[in-house]
Amino acid sequence: MKTFIFISLMAILLSCDESPQYNYIDYKIKVDQMVLPDSIAAGDTLIVQFYGTVGPDGCHCFTHFEEHKTVDVVAITVWGTKPDFDTACSEFAVNLNGEEYKTVLNDPGLYLLKVIQPDNSILVDSVYVE
Repeated sequence: MKTFIFISLMAILLSCDESPQYNYIDYKIKVDQMVLPDSIAAGDTLIVQFYGTVGPDGCHCFTHFEEHKTVDVVAITVWGTKPDFDTACSEFAVNLNGEEYKTVLNDPGLYLLKVIQPDNSILVDSVYVE
């Protein structure tokens, strides 16, 4: 009898997964400022801090950096996500607050860092690798 009840409960639990499927919208975050050193040694890790508004409320959040490197350019897109459904959100704006992007640059030379903005404009800075 106990086995029958256990099997029945397991069948009910495993077959009743009716949790709603929530959708989220990914979007580019506008970067107001990036802070980085003027120079680093070849092979060292470059750390860039980003500042800007992620979103107007607590439902918006930073998710990741998308990086594309060429010989002397590092192009970065900063991504966030927000729910595509009605939900309660805190009323406080969310900021990047120095979110850190890290990458290793091995070859000496001047590198341009280009941040792709939501309107496809580009914020540019540079670092010299010694």
